[in-house]
Amino acid sequence: MPPALDPLATGSVTPIPMAYSEPIPDGVAPDDWLSARQALAEALSEDQVAPSVPWENYASATRGTVTPIGTRLATAGDCRAFLMSFVRDTSENWLEGEACRTAKGSWKVDQARMLEKG
Repeated sequence: MPPALDPLATGSVTPIPMAYSEPIPDGVAPDDWLSARQALAEALSEDQVAPSVPWENYASATRGTVTPIGTRLATAGDCRAFLMSFVRDTSENWLEGEACRTAKGSWKVDQARMLEKG
């Protein structure tokens, strides 16, 4: 029998700031957004434009990537544009957005929209 997980947080591992809790974009399932948002926080933690960060929601069989596509300075702090893919079976959708760093160091998605299929 595998050992039980220890629920006690000791602070020995520095947590990566998660994306700010914002409304879920239209067309995205809440569980998929949670998984993709974790990848978004990781992708945006890099100072440079980074390679894509993969994510997967095993419960919905949906997966994708998050790719930072630029950086710009705003008066409120650093903001970064990104692309996020959502792949399930043979369906593929893309979300374009912009996230800005909050005063606490997390990322808040200020703009997000599903791209239309051409």
